[in-house]
Amino acid sequence: MFGFSISILSSLLWPVLPSTPVYIGSVVAGIMLLKRTPVIAGVLLAVGWISLFVQLLLVDEPPNTVQNIIVRGEIISLVGSNGDWLSMDIRQSNLKSEFFLSKVLRLSWKQAPKLAIGEQWEWVVKPKPITSVLNQGGYNQQRSFLSRHIVMKGNVKSGTKLEGAVSLRSRIINRLKPELSLFTHGDLMLALLLGDKSLIDSERWRSLRVSGSGHLIAISGLHLSVVTTWVFFLTLFSLTRFKPSQSRKNILIAGLLSAVAAISYAYLAGFSLPTQRALIMLLLLLTMGLMKRFSSPWERLLYALFLILLLDPLSCMSAGFWLSFSALGIIFFTLSKWTRESSSHEAENGFRLNMKNKLAMFWSVQWRLSLGLGLIQALLFGGISAYGLIFNLIMVPWFSLVVIPLSFLCFLIWAGGHIFSVELTQVFTLVDLSLVPMSQGFSMIESLPGAWVSISGQTIACLIFFILGLFLLFRVSQNRWRFISIILCMPLLLSVLFGLDTPARSEWRLHLLDVGQGLSAVIEKSGKVLIYDTGAAYGINFSYAERVILPFLRYRGLDTVDYLVISHSDNDHAGGAKLLVNSFPDARVITDISEYSQLDCRPKSILWQGLKLEILAPEIPKDGNNGSCVLRVSDVKHQLMLSGDVEKEGEVLLLDSQKTLSSEVLVVPHHGSRTSSTSAFINSVSPKLVLIPAGFNNRYGFPKKEVVERYLSKGAQVLVTGSEGQISVLFRHDERRVSTYRGDLAPFWYNSLFRFGENNNTE
Repeated sequence: MFGFSISILSSLLWPVLPSTPVYIGSVVAGIMLLKRTPVIAGVLLAVGWISLFVQLLLVDEPPNTVQNIIVRGEIISLVGSNGDWLSMDIRQSNLKSEFFLSKVLRLSWKQAPKLAIGEQWEWVVKPKPITSVLNQGGYNQQRSFLSRHIVMKGNVKSGTKLEGAVSLRSRIINRLKPELSLFTHGDLMLALLLGDKSLIDSERWRSLRVSGSGHLIAISGLHLSVVTTWVFFLTLFSLTRFKPSQSRKNILIAGLLSAVAAISYAYLAGFSLPTQRALIMLLLLLTMGLMKRFSSPWERLLYALFLILLLDPLSCMSAGFWLSFSALGIIFFTLSKWTRESSSHEAENGFRLNMKNKLAMFWSVQWRLSLGLGLIQALLFGGISAYGLIFNLIMVPWFSLVVIPLSFLCFLIWAGGHIFSVELTQVFTLVDLSLVPMSQGFSMIESLPGAWVSISGQTIACLIFFILGLFLLFRVSQNRWRFISIILCMPLLLSVLFGLDTPARSEWRLHLLDVGQGLSAVIEKSGKVLIYDTGAAYGINFSYAERVILPFLRYRGLDTVDYLVISHSDNDHAGGAKLLVNSFPDARVITDISEYSQLDCRPKSILWQGLKLEILAPEIPKDGNNGSCVLRVSDVKHQLMLSGDVEKEGEVLLLDSQKTLSSEVLVVPHHGSRTSSTSAFINSVSPKLVLIPAGFNNRYGFPKKEVVERYLSKGAQVLVTGSEGQISVLFRHDERRVSTYRGDLAPFWYNSLFRFGENNNTE
């Protein structure tokens, strides 16, 4: 089990998955070694298992030539809406692999009719792969989708309803959702009771993120454990009081009823993958406890880990997996310590001291959970809520003792009234009132400065060593190991005191971010930043500036933006301008867009951090692509040109201006369109490295094949953000070093390109 579990967890770092002959061979070898060397056998079997699992998950991918496909399935979640578009997750039916594992599709439907969870539909869908934008510090949608078995995205062309919502859960949601929406905290209640987060708006999500309390409204191991514990002890108390027994009969009955309660709650949550994992883990630990088997809590934890990874080896890709097992580890560590310290006193002390010890133990668990999970969240999400530790220290016990049991009780009362046709919706007023402290805490935290503390990638690495050091410090008593633990803690302490990132003064970097079909580039020098373009914004809820640029800057530990250059007004270049202007009010804005302009784009030179910034065009303000602000950045050795969306006309004007255009690195004009990159322009710039900001599988078919071949024929290296993810270039003395997200920064198998249904637009 140990070898199997470690091997599955290590797959997070594998560059590729083994091919079919390799994983078949590893399974055969694992079976042969099972008795002699079980650890090695477990490793080999795990290699074969995760490879087979992923292959089965992706076995029904449509071919590249398919334009539209017919999909049948059940709506399992209404993810959210943005403008006219509605996103939903559906569980696909009629698949070759349906007998083995369920597959989920993320569909987007423009001007969708009224939909309900549990309905069966048939859709005509334009399929899209789960390939997503990848940048440092950004949300890795590919990994998240795989962990939830989402194997395809798609746009709905049309749909036919086959069957209404027939399941009990679907009918409960459709009945309860409009009733709860009338309460102040109805969105939180619906999420707590039924795992439906569709009522939670962007402002509430922001409050949950800033306070670090999102885990409190996502049905997980905490919620199932609370319900199980309450049912177990209330049942045991009642049986012991009214029907005492010397045997373990009452304990077994209480355990059985608590298991039924946990399964019922998981059903209400829709048996989502995270809920399934939490339920399996809880039932396994409960069964082992009732059987008095595997007395060591760490042994029980290993069995739970093994079973979860056996049933779903991709579960280790989700943040919930790490939070759940980290929480269990912290609880087991604390309880085992308290058991050793208090076992000798419990028998001889009275009730008062006994109760005092239990309260002290409860407090010990709470502060360790708050601190430990805070550190884990910092590792997973690149930041930590500055006041979230204190907030969770209060809210976790409050939810455990009041909110969750009260929600469950009120739901049972409401359901009983519904059975007898009695309207009891107002009983949820009690739950609504119990959530008032949480919403008041939101308001208080958001009014305080520095509510969210971002953590750079370097600090995250230091945190990993720090957590390992703390574990050794508290678990191992030998002086040698304590010395090692102190060494492991030193990087974080040194980075806090002195800072470890000390780049050479002549060193600077270009980061061409992956913002889909758009452009955003970050130039970094001595901890200062110049941003060129902002990527697109869609509707009111999506902006690449918020989803990509700001998280990237936080990850890099960059908080000073000196210049923001907005080349022109097209959405794919200026969509996030307002957000960035508001986020960095001290930044000087260079643009011809009157709404933001502090400096116009007339040709000029600016010295910045030892670099020369040359605005080459336009000579006079223009609308459209040829009005793009063209920027050339250079030092003594290196030159970089950012050309916006200039087309042939703009390139001719640049050539006629007699300005120096030669640049070692060129971010190509207009995403590689055939209306740009003329031979004369390429010859004049003479780039050695060509970077193309174009989204994967974009509807325009950018970059055009003949444009790419034009650059290749001149001996230039060509990289495309849609294929490579973020592209970073380090300039140092005579050295130019290129790194890409998929190839260098995170070269893992789940970050690779998933190809099908590609756009072959040749127009």
